[in-house]
Amino acid sequence: MQSKTLKSLALLTGLGLLPACPGDTATTVTDTEATGGSTTSGGPSSDPSGDPTTVPTTTNTTPAETTDETVTTSGPGTTTDPGTTTDPSTTATTGGPPDNLCVRLGGMEMEGIPALVTNFFAKALINDKINGYFLNSDVDAGALGTCVINQLGALAECPGVTYDCKNMLDAHAGLGISQQDFDDFVVDFVAAYDEHAATHPDLTPDDKTTIGTALGGMAVDIVEDATNDATVYQRVGRKPAIKALIGMPGEAGSFVHNVALNDAINTFFANSMFDRLNTCLTRQVSGIDGPTKYGMEVTAPAPADPGVAMDNVCRDMKTTHLGLQDLMMGVITIEDFVALVTDLVTAMDTFAVPMAEQDAILAVLGPMCDDIVADPNTCPGNTKLDDLTEAVDLNLAIDNLGDKWDDKYNGKLDSMLCVTIPVVDTGLNFVQAVRLKVGMDHTFVGDITIKVVAPDNTLLTALGRPGPEVMPIPDNGVQCCGDDSNLLATFPFTLNNAAIANGKDMGKGLTNVQVICKDENPKIDPCQFKPYKGGGPGTDFNDFKGKAANGDWKVCFGDSGKGDYGKLQYIGLTLDRVKYAP
Repeated sequence: MQSKTLKSLALLTGLGLLPACPGDTATTVTDTEATGGSTTSGGPSSDPSGDPTTVPTTTNTTPAETTDETVTTSGPGTTTDPGTTTDPSTTATTGGPPDNLCVRLGGMEMEGIPALVTNFFAKALINDKINGYFLNSDVDAGALGTCVINQLGALAECPGVTYDCKNMLDAHAGLGISQQDFDDFVVDFVAAYDEHAATHPDLTPDDKTTIGTALGGMAVDIVEDATNDATVYQRVGRKPAIKALIGMPGEAGSFVHNVALNDAINTFFANSMFDRLNTCLTRQVSGIDGPTKYGMEVTAPAPADPGVAMDNVCRDMKTTHLGLQDLMMGVITIEDFVALVTDLVTAMDTFAVPMAEQDAILAVLGPMCDDIVADPNTCPGNTKLDDLTEAVDLNLAIDNLGDKWDDKYNGKLDSMLCVTIPVVDTGLNFVQAVRLKVGMDHTFVGDITIKVVAPDNTLLTALGRPGPEVMPIPDNGVQCCGDDSNLLATFPFTLNNAAIANGKDMGKGLTNVQVICKDENPKIDPCQFKPYKGGGPGTDFNDFKGKAANGDWKVCFGDSGKGDYGKLQYIGLTLDRVKYAP
């Protein structure tokens, strides 16, 4: 019964007030004696929660910022005017124990209520079941300690002491505190209280019940996860289970042990500090939807969270792996990352992590591939090949009845028929490679110049009047002449850096009545040619590598010979797109 009724007090004096007391400084957590103080070091804090390492040594202290309600209690179930105080020296019977709980607890001096709170925090901070709520650098020790001490002091009728921090419902909203978290706080508080009672003989067994009964109603406002399964963190088994899953070399079945046995990747870990590695990976997984905040470590009391400190926090993935090489001087590849993930999945199978929880963990850790491997474009989802944008059924005359384009090319874009190809934003907005497919009718391929313009105006002459045997034809539309074979839209051709045939040789060996991609013997299959710039600017499609993929592209067609006509029917612009600039 006493243990049950103490649950609310356990939360109130630990996790229960974690966010209830605002403060201005971050705190370095240090080890404390059961009845002693602890040290703090200042720093900025943006979270209204408190680091439970330090308790104030002064009396009647309130946080710099208070919210919601001010409560002064004079006993279970009663409230008195804040100005009313009770003389703690009054006793019910001459020579008997003091009849004031504050006095029996030792008062507001350090050996009293502050010592009880300090002892409780010392136990909570090394308890991996619950210390994840405290061991974050945005937790303010001074504010939290003040709130806890004052709440206990007000409950115990210490003169002039008030509790003016947040109410329990607002303080714990969104924390996801489970029933088992609540129960573990109870265990630590009961242990601290019993040790305190051993040095304060005036405390009676009924004092536990008195305190617990007065505060027991708060549990309904504190516990959000009554069935201990609302989050991956709770379902996997909280920090102790995650810590065992990560493990160390020699801890059979654990992730780190699996890695240590994996010759494909273990040399990357040759210089690792494994206690730090375990702490950081444990905090990383625990922080998926649990209480730990990766990168916000503190200097925790041993044995909690070894290898990290407030001035030596867990680093982000990119910084940690930047330039990392194995003993053979190989960088981290996607194959290495896959091997790492495989070792983790094997460990999760060994530790009987349910499949849904495995999927949730991998869903968070998988995207870290981008920051770990040397070429992040090789990570899943970061490359899209063959992203085709088409313009079909164009039926655009290159000559037109009024000779609009026939023999009008002079080397400039405004003398060409240009078609805009809009390429949409997909999140993979860098060019890895380009291919261009064209379906057109024309009776003299050597008259044709094709230029491609990227959204940033990078310009490539993809085809520059194919056919001359020696020197390319100048890019001005004046000099005669290229190959005289024909193009039909029903036999489209593709310009591709990876092609075997050269665009310079389009139509080579064909007569002026034969069709490219139709009449070659042997046939060019598939009908692809390397880009040929002729006398025009650019080199090949690598000119676009690393450029923005999304935006308006232009494909332009110029005609340099009078009397040979044609129509443009089809354009297919194919991009290999990547997330990061190659």
